[in-house]
Amino acid sequence: MDKFDRIQQLHRIFTAHRRPVPLRTLAERLECSERNVRRIIATMQNLLDAPIEYSREHNGWRYIDTPDNRFELLGLWLTGKELQSLTLLLSILESLGRGLLNSELAPMEREVHRLLKARGISVSAFTERIRVLPLGNRRLPDRIFHTVGKALLQGKQVQIRYKSFAQKDSKRTLSPQNLVFYRENWYLDAWCHLREGLRTFSIARISAAELVNTRAKKISKATLNSHFADSYGIFAGPATQWARLRFNGEIAHEVALQHWHPYQRGCWEAGDYVMELPYSDHRELTQDILRHMPFVVVESPPELRREVITRMKAGLDRMQGTASEGAG
Repeated sequence: MDKFDRIQQLHRIFTAHRRPVPLRTLAERLECSERNVRRIIATMQNLLDAPIEYSREHNGWRYIDTPDNRFELLGLWLTGKELQSLTLLLSILESLGRGLLNSELAPMEREVHRLLKARGISVSAFTERIRVLPLGNRRLPDRIFHTVGKALLQGKQVQIRYKSFAQKDSKRTLSPQNLVFYRENWYLDAWCHLREGLRTFSIARISAAELVNTRAKKISKATLNSHFADSYGIFAGPATQWARLRFNGEIAHEVALQHWHPYQRGCWEAGDYVMELPYSDHRELTQDILRHMPFVVVESPPELRREVITRMKAGLDRMQGTASEGAG
């Protein structure tokens, strides 16, 4: 722990304790000698004008503090570990957002980098040695993302123009409920006033967004959780089916470590890993099952097994047809 970290830690201790803290306790918390604690206190008093006093009555140190005049460290004060974690988070946000938040986060990033440099921590280590590889990211319109986010945080409605997966255009008025980052893309959970129900919208498919000066319809957290969290993946609605999947081979141990659904159940049977999970719409679940072929078997329900077989046959027929055309 360096000097900057100990100043921050000492400030947090004094802020959290109204009664004087013994020197021995401070030394233990700061992981240094009592002499070093005295030096840090002197540094804070002389350089930062910290109102630290010694109480003979309680044999300890504290802030001379009143509710109307509380001492705070100027600027952004974080420990070295916290700064490294924040820098890593900023790097991840930049990669996942494709520069979307660069202008907003730039001042914070500069301050964090300055503090890292003061502690002798190399900023280049994060950019040169840590890589984030987002796959399948869709182009995210800057202005639309900010408009939707503003509506969500201010509790206002928003009007959007939306193009569905089937390329159908529609105009909707929404009451935003949650922004969700899922599988490298952003989605908006909202109450749709056109459909009079909860829906999920891909931010990348919104072509226009305008804030409406009308309070958003508020949906309880319990209702949102039951609608969006019960089923599998991005498809919402109460779960109506339970899938039972059997994984074998090396893939079984890998899947056993994975989290597919909050309510999933799993167990080992004769070397196979059996997973059970709820769903309402088979489409995303079918895609995930196909990704693990031929090391997975759909044991139930029969409708899901038939859907997976149909998709496999359709793909095989197309591949064979393309091969035949090439041969001809």
